[in-house]
Amino acid sequence: MTQTHENSNPATWDPALDAVVAAPKHHRVIFENERLRVLEVTLEHEDEEPVHHHRWPSVFVFDQVQGPVHDMAPDGTQLPPNRDVMKAIQSWDGRGCLVVNMSPQPAGRVLNASGKTIHGIRVEMKNV
Repeated sequence: MTQTHENSNPATWDPALDAVVAAPKHHRVIFENERLRVLEVTLEHEDEEPVHHHRWPSVFVFDQVQGPVHDMAPDGTQLPPNRDVMKAIQSWDGRGCLVVNMSPQPAGRVLNASGKTIHGIRVEMKNV
């Protein structure tokens, strides 16, 4: 079962598409309890993640990122850069860390089309 649109209920999203399960090369659990899951996220330049989702809202702290970074639909088509993280990357001045409040993300993938590895820590709030 995959979700078909962003308004679907994250609780019903396919557990096989959870980021840690579907894209383990890019998502490593650093800490997890019943309320939080903390992920280290890495995406090498010119790499694309497998299709996955993030069912919980989160705070994403990037210590290394630059554009262009593209949202891709599960079918491989490029989506417009209208998601909160894509807008934040486009407007970031590159100094310090970039902190982005993230809504749950339905199935999709990210293509790092930049010349720099993306790296950050994502804190997911499970009971929100």
